[in-house]
Amino acid sequence: MAVLGGDGTASYAASGLIRSSSSLPLAVFPAGRGNDWVRTLRTESIERTIGSIRSGRIAAMDAGICFIESNETSRDDYVFINSAGIGLDALVLAKSIRIRRKISVGKLGYLAALLSSLVEMPSWEGTLTMDEQKVFTGKYLSITSGVCPFVGGGMMLSPSSVPDDGKLDTAVVSPISRTNLIRSMPMIYRGTILSNPSVSSWSGNEFRFEARGKLVLELDGEAISGIPDNAVVILKSLPASIQVVVGSEY
Repeated sequence: MAVLGGDGTASYAASGLIRSSSSLPLAVFPAGRGNDWVRTLRTESIERTIGSIRSGRIAAMDAGICFIESNETSRDDYVFINSAGIGLDALVLAKSIRIRRKISVGKLGYLAALLSSLVEMPSWEGTLTMDEQKVFTGKYLSITSGVCPFVGGGMMLSPSSVPDDGKLDTAVVSPISRTNLIRSMPMIYRGTILSNPSVSSWSGNEFRFEARGKLVLELDGEAISGIPDNAVVILKSLPASIQVVVGSEY
């Protein structure tokens, strides 16, 4: 199966294959804004994808499933193949979508949304449990649970994520100053953010996040709307759940 598009298109296609237990390999011709999933696959261009299809390079990759629970709605579930973001990255994504609907600015929309969020420097609060063990509670700036390491057009908020180890890697960024965050931006792109004292990371099969108050969430670069306050997000690994076409350097 081959699709042309970005991370959202790839996610929808992969979700259908996973839910139907199909062994059909998925090839993605990148044509989106972020193209973060194909960065991991090492098929960052249409030419590379064509070469990989011709060579028959196939690999089994993990995915994840997200359950959202609350007292106000029934339990919803979403399959994701790249990452789940709670907090700042989800807020920035939602803002960038609103900006692009008003003005045609391409990738600059994400940068504008990020800068406006830095002015506000928001924070949220909740409790994170990994495999039934509480690992974090309190205020946070961002929580990223990754199947793969890249998000937001090349940023690495969960750089230890490995797409075929059967686990999710989840990184929590505690509230930090605006100056500290700006200074940390090069670390995010180099994949060294875990060395920042404000960042903690864990690797596990299942993460449960209980929000206190408002919760903003994105999955594979798609904003999830209509989440009630005090919702619970459960993220589970789906090991080796999809066959994908990968590049020679994967």
